Amino acid sequence: MGEMDSLTELEKKRYKLQIMLPGIGARGQEKIKDARVLVVGIGGLGSQVLQYLAAMGVGTLGFLDYDVIEEVNLSHQVLYGMEDIGKLKAVVTRKRLSAMNPLVQLNMLNVKFKSDNAGSIVPGYDIVVDATNKREEHCLISDSCLKYNKIMVLGCVCSKLEGRISVFNYGGGPSYRCLNSEDHSEEQDAGKNITGMPGILPGITGAFVANEVIRIITGSHEVLSGKMLTIDIFGYINRIIPVEKNPHNFNRE
Repeated sequence: MGEMDSLTELEKKRYKLQIMLPGIGARGQEKIKDARVLVVGIGGLGSQVLQYLAAMGVGTLGFLDYDVIEEVNLSHQVLYGMEDIGKLKAVVTRKRLSAMNPLVQLNMLNVKFKSDNAGSIVPGYDIVVDATNKREEHCLISDSCLKYNKIMVLGCVCSKLEGRISVFNYGGGPSYRCLNSEDHSEEQDAGKNITGMPGILPGITGAFVANEVIRIITGSHEVLSGKMLTIDIFGYINRIIPVEKNPHNFNRE
């Protein structure tokens, strides 16, 4: 039996460059194929994450958003075009990703993520990507991941030309609620603080988030659990901020 027996000939050809990498290889590509990832929020950041994960062959991709596409979105949500204005993001996303990689199973969820539907959504995935931009949404997603024992990957953009990436509920590490309210005040309500944004910021941040998802799936590198990566796209300054686990946050009903 060959080490790539679970991959089809088409998959071996399509993902050849990934399979050649020591950090992925045939076994890693099999793990990517078997993975189930949910992306909550498919704006500039989430749509970028989805494009890379679909291209790399993540076997099952769920995506959740109930918003419609507006003209103001087009400068930073590059999955969409002028002909998509007024259409549902989830519907257009399914069409584009299907054309990009028909080997991936796509689960479209045209709903708002809420506590009363989390139980019917989150358990079906291994990893949940939080691509939303409000603290209450981050907390809800983190609490749901903790309840159903799922890994959360956070990506967000902030007002100082900065993107932030972290991993929560991973291997007994911290949850999103463990973030210090003072040290991470910008991240906690990023959507309210943004007064302007270059379109490339969510794209770069989304690429980092997708990379972190692949790192988790393949187990090839130490992941960003217990730390937050901040990237300054204009100053080219990256920092790692420690995130300490607070046991109090793990006693919620």
